[in-house]
Amino acid sequence: MEQESTLSISQELEEVRKAHRLIHSFQGRMISIIKFIQTRLDFPDFYGYKQFSNPIKIYKQGEHQNYMKIYPDMWAWDFMYSYVFEYYLGEGSFENGGDFALSIIQYADTGYFENENDEKNNPLSYAPIDESTSKLLFILEFKPKKVKTWVWNINELCMTKEFASKEHTNTVIEHPKGNKQLLYSIPLEKFTDEKSALNALRQFAEYCCQNAGFDMEDFNLD
Repeated sequence: MEQESTLSISQELEEVRKAHRLIHSFQGRMISIIKFIQTRLDFPDFYGYKQFSNPIKIYKQGEHQNYMKIYPDMWAWDFMYSYVFEYYLGEGSFENGGDFALSIIQYADTGYFENENDEKNNPLSYAPIDESTSKLLFILEFKPKKVKTWVWNINELCMTKEFASKEHTNTVIEHPKGNKQLLYSIPLEKFTDEKSALNALRQFAEYCCQNAGFDMEDFNLD
């Protein structure tokens, strides 16, 4: 059962208005940050996918087409795309063989992932705000030229508490056919300005060079 609020309805609604304006500012900044990363790392695409809960689907046929499919017992999280969001930045190739692809996961709040519980739809069970963080998780997959298919299990990776938590730094996952996935976490505080953002991206690029055969020249970070 949800904890009863000590605020009056007027106070709660005032907090709701503040929250929406703050989220608007936050998400606008996030789009700018990811676009900056996409440009500086020289990836071709800029697509998104909702993680954590279900996206709201659209009726494709009939008299209600273009309406959103909502229902009484759906999760409130389904309305909120910014909590955990995936930015897919596309694929690239090495001249000497092999391909790579990159997604970046936005965690506006790691609170759910800091606790043992699995109550995704109960924010009261999450870790306290000051024990959580906001971060990006870079997921880069390298695929050898001889391998035809990607592993690309992004939903599984971004919902794994080990990788989503504030304590995660970096992980290399090697798959039997030769695919290799690099997971690299960066706190959002590292993207406060262009200088700090470039420094964070250089560290990610160096990690890719050490673990996936990249050269620093492969990145547009000068």
